[in-house]
Amino acid sequence: MPEERILVRLAVVAGALAAAAGLAVLSAAPASAHAEPTGSSPADGSTVDSAPAGLEIDLTESVELAGSKVSLVDGSGHAIATGKTELIRAAAARPKDPSKLRVPLPPLPPDTYRVSWTTVSSDDLHTTSGTLVFGVQRAVVPAAAGIPADPLPAVGEVAAQGAIYLGLGGWMGAMVLLALFRTGAPAGAARSRLLRAAAAAAGVGAAGGIALLLVRATGFDGGPIRTAWLLLTGSSVGPPWLAREAAAVAMVALALYALRKPAMPKQALFGCAAALALTAGMSTALQGHLSVSGPLLLMTDTLHVLATMVWAGTVIAAGAVLLHTRGDRELARDVLRRFGFVATSALTILVATGLLLAADRVASFDALLLSTYGRTLLIKVALVALAALAGLVATLTLHRRRRADGRARRTVLVEMWLLTGVLLITAGLVSTHQASGPQWRPPGKTSTSDLTSANADDLVQTLSVRPNLPGRNFITVNVFDTRRPSPAPVQTVLVTLRGPGGTTVTRTASPAAPGSYLLATDDLVSSGPWAITVTALRPQFTPASGTFAWAVPPGTVVVRQPVVSLNPLTPYTGWLAAAVLLLGVAAMTLLLRRRRTPQPAALESPKLPAGIR
Repeated sequence: MPEERILVRLAVVAGALAAAAGLAVLSAAPASAHAEPTGSSPADGSTVDSAPAGLEIDLTESVELAGSKVSLVDGSGHAIATGKTELIRAAAARPKDPSKLRVPLPPLPPDTYRVSWTTVSSDDLHTTSGTLVFGVQRAVVPAAAGIPADPLPAVGEVAAQGAIYLGLGGWMGAMVLLALFRTGAPAGAARSRLLRAAAAAAGVGAAGGIALLLVRATGFDGGPIRTAWLLLTGSSVGPPWLAREAAAVAMVALALYALRKPAMPKQALFGCAAALALTAGMSTALQGHLSVSGPLLLMTDTLHVLATMVWAGTVIAAGAVLLHTRGDRELARDVLRRFGFVATSALTILVATGLLLAADRVASFDALLLSTYGRTLLIKVALVALAALAGLVATLTLHRRRRADGRARRTVLVEMWLLTGVLLITAGLVSTHQASGPQWRPPGKTSTSDLTSANADDLVQTLSVRPNLPGRNFITVNVFDTRRPSPAPVQTVLVTLRGPGGTTVTRTASPAAPGSYLLATDDLVSSGPWAITVTALRPQFTPASGTFAWAVPPGTVVVRQPVVSLNPLTPYTGWLAAAVLLLGVAAMTLLLRRRRTPQPAALESPKLPAGIR
């Protein structure tokens, strides 16, 4: 295929990817991708008058019961045996639907209690953990309430993810280099070496996928092999994992087939390669942080994965296969000179989509600077910037009129090692708990209730509950007689509370002012729908009752005090992503025009030197 046709097709592909990324930048909205706690019953940091029959933890999305553990200790640090953990969710729940962990509790004496919990998200098998405290007739300090942990990723998972990114990226890079070979160039030996390297790299990626599944399976009860099988057949992780493994095996097969068939048409080879790369990129994104997000963000993550692997994989394949073979160095120089257009498009998409994904996964400036995920992301940004600078220096050196082949080779090798670091840091990022939880966001407003009224015979009753959160609440009841003069005074007001589980308790409200009654109670122990019945007792009259349908939202999660700012990154990253896309498209247009502009004959070398010195 002539060189012009290859470059035109690359331009079309790069333009389509840039347009798709721009659409995602303009349309995407933040989405949760881990099971974050939204509240608990008893509420974190609350004090209750009577021992709760059970503990409930509300979560933003579905989790795996086999990977969920809850432990309870008292104020002296003694472990307390609890009932079996239960998972409450809708019968046809999807991974993004909320869920609840419930643990039956034994009778608890007055004391302070600390709960430690761990669970695994259904969408990506990432672990979320945290602690909470509550007191039974004992006050607890709210600041002691546990903020979800921000641990370092497991070494085994990072290593497995690194094998996946290096392996699949190396395969994609080898295919890009083969596509950039000039038609008719004497590259038979180099082609064979690249295809063998591609097959080996795809094999490493497939092995990394198997290792990753086994590492994640060790976080569940039961043997890793049995658990891995259950995850593949009974969770949302199975289909994308199988798709990526099938793509990796097909990559090995395609490379070996092309090695045995040197006359294989380029259109068939690179058409199959493009389809396999897209399958691998999308299935990798489906197993990552955005698997429960909408199609636009999922597409953005896929573009980010592919751009990272193509840029890094191509430079790594060139440095590891071509530049280390003396006879291939001149070929490498020619290919890398033509790689500038592909590298520019990949870098543009990588940075633009990365800005959008950062806004979704990093909740605030504090999260960027203080969380494990944010700091790892900053390291990746630094490595990408250094690699881009090294690539720019290498490109300028390769296009100089006076050849400086030794300097160009050294610069490309520096870029290769920097991009290897980018892939490994990316592996660490996808293994790390993202910094988008409520502890990194501004605290929500206190959930106070609106004043609600109802008619009960000839009486009008009003009800308010504050702060209307699980735990201690103050219920205010006002009773007004619609007849004048009132036929009989209200002597007693009873308040009956019926919880989501059907438990019913009746309390007597105390007079606070004429016609107003107050009840301080710890009986609103859980979030969800409640029925509150107010009964007014008057002499020689039948009781007048009014029932209110009431909703208690989940308790708030304790947040960190801001160090820099808890303001979101979204207002800044969206504009930056748009600017990067515009600059990248402009740079690609200039490169394409430069390729199409005939070069003066005086600048052409009659004969290529033997190799890069």
